[in-house]
Amino acid sequence: MHHDDGKAAASATWAALWPILTLLLWLGAPPALAQTTTLRMSLPISADNPIGQSIRDFARQVGVRTGGAVRVEVQDKHLRYEEHEVVAAVASGTIEMGATTLNQFAYDVPLAGAFLQPFLFNFDVLVEAATERGSEIRTLVEDEILYWTNARLLSLQPFGSSVIVSKEAPIIAARAVGAPDDLTRELIKACGGTPHLVPPPEVLGELRKGTIKAAITDVVSIREHGLWQVADTITDLRHAPSLFAVIVNEKVWQGLAPAHRELLSELSQEAQSDTWARFTAIRTDAYAFARQKGMKIVEPRPEDVAGWRACTAPLLEAYMERAGEAGPKLFAAYGRLRKAPCCRQLPVDARFTLR
Repeated sequence: MHHDDGKAAASATWAALWPILTLLLWLGAPPALAQTTTLRMSLPISADNPIGQSIRDFARQVGVRTGGAVRVEVQDKHLRYEEHEVVAAVASGTIEMGATTLNQFAYDVPLAGAFLQPFLFNFDVLVEAATERGSEIRTLVEDEILYWTNARLLSLQPFGSSVIVSKEAPIIAARAVGAPDDLTRELIKACGGTPHLVPPPEVLGELRKGTIKAAITDVVSIREHGLWQVADTITDLRHAPSLFAVIVNEKVWQGLAPAHRELLSELSQEAQSDTWARFTAIRTDAYAFARQKGMKIVEPRPEDVAGWRACTAPLLEAYMERAGEAGPKLFAAYGRLRKAPCCRQLPVDARFTLR
């Protein structure tokens, strides 16, 4: 074959293949070659917990809605970090995402402790409005979390209600009481108890050993951690909301495509809204479970609540000093929210009246 004939044949071959190659380029790379970003997520609660279910649904939706380009891999129990370890793990980039109770931020991010102040955010409508994406209070808190921990807050889901579980009498004065965080430890001390810092997974063992006689925890944790096996009384104080935060490492977040960041934000808010829609049923089920296991639920009398308010009053004053420059902004936003149509009318209960 002459050299010119070879060139002609090659040209004809390329001319025939070109439409096919163009089509392949237009369709994109085959699925096997498509790049997937995997975000490992630590979830320190069981899969059948309502919040656990919500977060796993969120992870599935991320995969579906991004066409597999982003995958959230919820870590199995033997790989996960505990509640008090999640913030540090995500902040350092050891793991890309995590979920934990908001009180685990209170030490590093004083502004996040606003939700833990006794009888401040103390009824559901107020908490839901304050944690809504884009609200003044939520924006202030998530900005502080990002600044201090290098972690971005994606959602704040309601987890249950703060309660005291105990053996025998529902009191904490002169008793050893477990606390999940430093702010709760301050509350116990201010009200006459002897606080012990006990991570939620360890409360069962400490109650069983008798190291503590009571613990401030969440009503959902009674089932989650098996506390009904060693405690027989619930004091339904509900002095602060229990919230579960989903966070992502900021460097990882900025590495995602803008469209994927917007989608994860949208799906996070959808998960949060869905949990709020089911929250009354979730909490009712938690109390029903405790009763079924033989636990007695004690509703505080007005005079009991007055006593709790009196002994915890100094904590709010100390917190306002610790909150720093962002504190006045948060409390101004709180004042505006209490005047908003959503949050003007208070429930008829001594626990839920203004401080």
